[in-house]
Amino acid sequence: MVTGAGRGIGFALASQLSDNGYRVVLTDVDGESAERAAAEIGNGAVGLEQDVRDMASHRSVAAEAARLGPLTRWVNNAGILFSGDAWTHGDDQVAAILDVNVRGVMAGCSAAVNAMEGGGAILNIASISALGPVPGLALYAATKAAVLSYTTSLEGDLRHAGRPIRVRALCPDVVGTAMVSSQQKEPGAALLFSGPKPLQEDDVARAGIDLLEQKHQIFRVVPRWRGALVRTIDLAPSLGLGSLALMRKVGDHRQAHA
Repeated sequence: MVTGAGRGIGFALASQLSDNGYRVVLTDVDGESAERAAAEIGNGAVGLEQDVRDMASHRSVAAEAARLGPLTRWVNNAGILFSGDAWTHGDDQVAAILDVNVRGVMAGCSAAVNAMEGGGAILNIASISALGPVPGLALYAATKAAVLSYTTSLEGDLRHAGRPIRVRALCPDVVGTAMVSSQQKEPGAALLFSGPKPLQEDDVARAGIDLLEQKHQIFRVVPRWRGALVRTIDLAPSLGLGSLALMRKVGDHRQAHA
């Protein structure tokens, strides 16, 4: 099961899972996109329409997947992003990003755990923004921090209960997806364009598939050196915010000349 798999990282993950021998169910809020993606992947892949904000939908797609065979892998990938000063987001944006990025992941994990009768592994797509402050992307960073915290806590609950299910969180740096490119002209998104060249979707997916199979590592930052840099900033937030202000100016410059 892979949510938000009509394109981008979700599609790359579904494709690689299929290449590894899994029969994949892809969901997307755009049902036609999910169906096209499944047809492109082949190997019995199935595309379903799903709005991850609908909590009950996760149980429904889990039941559909279980009818095709034992459900052993689940990827909560669907997500959205808004940029801008934190106080400028309207009620609808706040509700939407919490519903998709946080409640959707929680509902997906719950459905997966209850459907994995013989054990399995869950991968939640978080972000490097979960590890420290990200001015201009406060809503997004907060939701991804919640995903990371929920993942590690859920892993603890499963271990305590003796359930043979692993939960992992992938925290990639900026990826060259349509979600990111759509922010090219948004002033609040400058930090997205301040660093090195964006990661490739296939590379991020490979890291995610590898993490799914890890016995002990609970979360992984891609690339790892960027994770170390972000943690350094988080150790001294006041100094770190000064560095981020400089990076934001670099992003502003790149956006202006894009």
